[in-house]
Amino acid sequence: MLGTLKNIFSKKKALNSAAETNEFGLASNPDFLSDPNKIAKLLTDIENNSPTCTISFTDINEQFSSSILDVQVKNQLIILDELIPKHGNELLAKKCHLKLSTLFNDIHLAFNLNGIVADTSRGIAYYKTPFPNKIYYPQRRNSPRIQINSLNIPFSGLSSKTGTSVDGYILNLSRGGIALSMQNNRARIQPGHILKDCKITLDDHPVTFDLNVRFVKSISAGRKLIGGKFENISPIKRSKLEHFITSLEQEEIRKRNT
Repeated sequence: MLGTLKNIFSKKKALNSAAETNEFGLASNPDFLSDPNKIAKLLTDIENNSPTCTISFTDINEQFSSSILDVQVKNQLIILDELIPKHGNELLAKKCHLKLSTLFNDIHLAFNLNGIVADTSRGIAYYKTPFPNKIYYPQRRNSPRIQINSLNIPFSGLSSKTGTSVDGYILNLSRGGIALSMQNNRARIQPGHILKDCKITLDDHPVTFDLNVRFVKSISAGRKLIGGKFENISPIKRSKLEHFITSLEQEEIRKRNT
């Protein structure tokens, strides 16, 4: 169905228009992408890469899957595939709005879509919705994340909300924060929670900090992706972190030049 519908819709470029909500945080939050041209480009890049998208509704715990089939920039429209499981389409018919989230280039992003209208083409159902005014894009930064999942560096911390221990392995690392994989979410971690007394070991040097959780996402059965920003990290520990990241960056440059 994805290939058929992609051939139906033409791909164009334009600016943004839509209703705004503040479900993800304050309007002034720098983690939001709000420039219309950048939103248009990001949506087009997502559509070109065809990632699976997670669909959720307010006050409903169940999540659904869909895909962005086309981004019509000139018309300021997103074309969405039907929801899976199918009963999600019945919910959407009643609500006409949803939250879409996905991973793109290892970055978790999310945005609200409103004014959704069902339509069909050649007997295939799809949805049309205006561009969002804002996209929650928490990892737009000057310090890019470096993939280190192959190093199997363990992470440990403590949920300040539930007092439950949190364990996992680091997937990527930047000067501002980390993303980690954990097998379950016993601590019921949510965006905005603080993980206290966190510890990772880099080149035999322990680095301790608190972590401000920015996103939580299921990446497979029983496995969660947690991302956040460093807080309360001492100058000495930050220096160890900087040294480790610099060494990884230098190694990456050497690989590219060989």
